[in-house]
Amino acid sequence: MIDLISEDQRLLQELEGLLEGLEPGSEALPTVLAALRSALRAERTAAYGVDVGPDRYHTAFVHGVGFPQPPSILAEAFDASLPPAGSRFGYFDPARPPLAQRNRAMRFSPLGISETLRALPITGEGEGPLWERLGLSEAEWEHARTQLAGYAFNLYRQLGLEQFAQLRVLVCEGDMMLGWVGAFRAEPFTEREQRLLQALTPAIQRRMAMDRRLREAGLLGPALGAALEVLGRPAWVVTFSGRVMHANKAGQARWEQDSQALATQVRECLRSPPGAGPLFSSGPLRTQGLPDHYLVLDPGPPMDPTSRLPVLTQRWGLTAREAQVLEHVVQGETNKAIALHLGCAERTVEVHVTHLLNKAQVESRSALISRFFQS
Repeated sequence: MIDLISEDQRLLQELEGLLEGLEPGSEALPTVLAALRSALRAERTAAYGVDVGPDRYHTAFVHGVGFPQPPSILAEAFDASLPPAGSRFGYFDPARPPLAQRNRAMRFSPLGISETLRALPITGEGEGPLWERLGLSEAEWEHARTQLAGYAFNLYRQLGLEQFAQLRVLVCEGDMMLGWVGAFRAEPFTEREQRLLQALTPAIQRRMAMDRRLREAGLLGPALGAALEVLGRPAWVVTFSGRVMHANKAGQARWEQDSQALATQVRECLRSPPGAGPLFSSGPLRTQGLPDHYLVLDPGPPMDPTSRLPVLTQRWGLTAREAQVLEHVVQGETNKAIALHLGCAERTVEVHVTHLLNKAQVESRSALISRFFQS
């Protein structure tokens, strides 16, 4: 437990409430940074995340409060300053932050003074050489100082931060750095302010971990959308309360017809054993750190492709052989399996599939299946 005076306890409760009260998926960090700037009596506050590429690091996000530069310039400056992969940025490697620095609020002297007078960063606690408190060997420390004179110092000078003291924390989940969060001002930060940031770090860590998972889930959104379209029947991704988070085209059409009745059916389905209700769910979609979501499917029987085949054969101008290939494609068979069924070469099936894509005016096999069942 970190000892805080009553005023700081009140500030901590307010900041924790702010972090927990913001809607998931919202831009929480700019709001938190503004509150943190006031609580720490800082001139500027910032947060950034780093994605590790094969050759160099890239910024995943950059937020700043109190900077004269617009957000776009701030983001460009941070991204351009990141070193090649495997190099340190300041006193840490973003891909492998030292254990001693993870989720630990630390105070540092202004970088300009540090580089000119070779003053060491201020940590205000612990025994032994300060590089050991940073989790570095003496050789790593000297290498880090060389890096500071390059990438980091150029960034600080460009943003007018080289004469500012800083208080920062590397927010980590295990050995993964979720982001850098810190504050800058001309006067050195106090031990009291360091304790406040340290006490707030668990709440920041929970929020940044959730935001990271939401970003990753967002990247999977297009893949999930394509998969739902291939199902050939209305499908929805919903919360346990029945709120629809995503629907395929057929699901959107059903929802628009009678959203109130369908929402009631969905809620009943989620609270019933699989197969017991008018709709059935394939089970929860789980992402660590986020509430469960559920995939719910339409109750109708599987669509019979043979009933649609004659109509679409005529509409799309298919040959008899192309119609045969289409019938197998929409049942999810591979080109190799179709070739065995039809007694022809796999290359011949590939040519027919290409013709089918062109005639249906789609670009992929999944889109062809979706178009078949929705036409």
